[in-house]
Amino acid sequence: MKQFSISLLFLIVSHCLYAQERPQYAVSLIPDSLKKNVNSIVREESDILIVRGPGKVKQTVKKVVTVLNDKAESELFFYEYYDEFKKIDDIEINIYDENGKYLKRSRKRDLHTQSAADGGSLVTDDKIIYASLRTERYPITIEINYDINYEGIVEFPDFYPQTTEQSILYKSLSITTDSSNKVRYKNYRCSTLPLITKNENAITYTWAVKNVLPYDQEPGSAKGDVPHVLVAPTLFEMDNYQGNMSTWDNLGKWHISLNNQTNKIKADKITFYQDLVKDAKNDREKVQLLYKYLQDNFRYVSIQLGIGGLKPFSAEFVEKKKYGDCKALSNFMYAMLDAVHIKSHYAIINSEYKSMAVDKDFPHHGFNHVILCVPQPSDTIWLECTSRTQPFGRLGNFTENKNAFLITENGGVIVPTPASKAEDNWMHTSSFINLAEDGSGKLKVDITHKGEFTEWADHLIESDEAERKNQLINQAGFKQPDLLQISKKNNDGLDYTLHYDMEYEKVPDFIAGSKYFLNSRMYKFWNRALPKSEKRQNDYYMEFPLIKTDSTIYQLPDGFVIENLPKPSSIKYSLGSYQSTYFFDAAKRQLITTCKVKIDKHIIPAAQYQEAL
Repeated sequence: MKQFSISLLFLIVSHCLYAQERPQYAVSLIPDSLKKNVNSIVREESDILIVRGPGKVKQTVKKVVTVLNDKAESELFFYEYYDEFKKIDDIEINIYDENGKYLKRSRKRDLHTQSAADGGSLVTDDKIIYASLRTERYPITIEINYDINYEGIVEFPDFYPQTTEQSILYKSLSITTDSSNKVRYKNYRCSTLPLITKNENAITYTWAVKNVLPYDQEPGSAKGDVPHVLVAPTLFEMDNYQGNMSTWDNLGKWHISLNNQTNKIKADKITFYQDLVKDAKNDREKVQLLYKYLQDNFRYVSIQLGIGGLKPFSAEFVEKKKYGDCKALSNFMYAMLDAVHIKSHYAIINSEYKSMAVDKDFPHHGFNHVILCVPQPSDTIWLECTSRTQPFGRLGNFTENKNAFLITENGGVIVPTPASKAEDNWMHTSSFINLAEDGSGKLKVDITHKGEFTEWADHLIESDEAERKNQLINQAGFKQPDLLQISKKNNDGLDYTLHYDMEYEKVPDFIAGSKYFLNSRMYKFWNRALPKSEKRQNDYYMEFPLIKTDSTIYQLPDGFVIENLPKPSSIKYSLGSYQSTYFFDAAKRQLITTCKVKIDKHIIPAAQYQEAL
């Protein structure tokens, strides 16, 4: 009996030692080709999804990453969100040294948990579980294992066979589902196809890659413009709302089932909204009046509660609380219009100027924002319901030039949102510099802004003096003034002018004897150079189409003469145009320079990129 006890103890100790050692994680085993020009390497990454029903899924995640240096410290922070529909189970995090020797282990009870609310504009029942894995020693290997159980799901993870900052030894995504609920997929910039296996009534799709170098994403590319496989279910369910995602029309019908319970104004309030618009001459004026009422009386609060942040709060809730998120405010605007007998469509969209439009040929939930579409006989009105300052009928670069998913009375349909024109976004700078003989000078500048340029101007006027100088120097490219004063002047229409008074001890770039070398203007007219590329693969995303003009006048002291002026320039091409002029008015002793650039497109196609350089 005594001999048996000793043997058992030996087996237990040996098993623990084996569990703590991972010689296969030794950094020396990584091929040198995969370590070149990267800061971390994915040793193994697998997502295994078992679909037990349209809304019931178990996901098993394993990720092993070797971090070579502190430039990849983002890999040293683990986090995962969860809510009432998504539960995180059995988290285990192990850390190993460069030889695969065990250093540390963390279990779920060792991690931190807190609300995902930011304490400001976010209201959510989401929680986040996280752990900081920071270290002073490199290289190290992080092994993470955990399970997720879903009791409601509308999307599957997409598969990325390459990443922009890491090489990959092995990576896979496996989804097993009932054969009647097939997984749908579509490739973008890659040819990775799934291995499909069938077993009785189940079907398994597995995507996998081995020994892959990083994807070299070009500067200025859209966030999603990397190789990936879009993956989505056919049948899905959330909070007992069952849906079919095989077509946009079917997906729209699912959203109708959510919204129809929330998008009506109470009967005793309808008269109030009808009275608001009783003097309007036409439907467009009615829409404008109700939009102004929304902007003046309601505020945006990000709310992620209940059914996965997908179902809007009721119009009654918004009316009472005077706030809502993008879903709730758009839904409320819909309800107000409905009360005055004007048709509109709840429009789900993906936002940010640098995000690609959702693929119109592949129905899936690729959205993060909601706006409103109001069809009219001669045009369509688009409303951004979260902004208190956005001009009526203007979307701006946040949602323009995208594919919106309209929820109509019959189902869903994809339509493009309008793209702004260069004339919608312009900035004109007019400068007068009184140059003294000693090189000092006083500068008066009027900068008129319209469209997207007003956001920068708004931020500038609201900033303190230190921030103003920082913005003018580091963003607008002005030489640092010794004295600065700013005032705002409202103009007619949608633009306004900022007036600057500045003083400089030294205006010229440099002085050599009696020669003063002056720049064409006191700031950098264009301070962003497009990256060089002989054969660009990705489209280049500008913030917005624009027109930018400058007129600068140097008032020269008596006795000053012009020795040399640059030659005027004029360039026209399919993407825009550029002109500059230089002129000396001897009678007025004024050196006058002008410049104008026009960019007609938000997105520069890769095939036309060389033309833009």
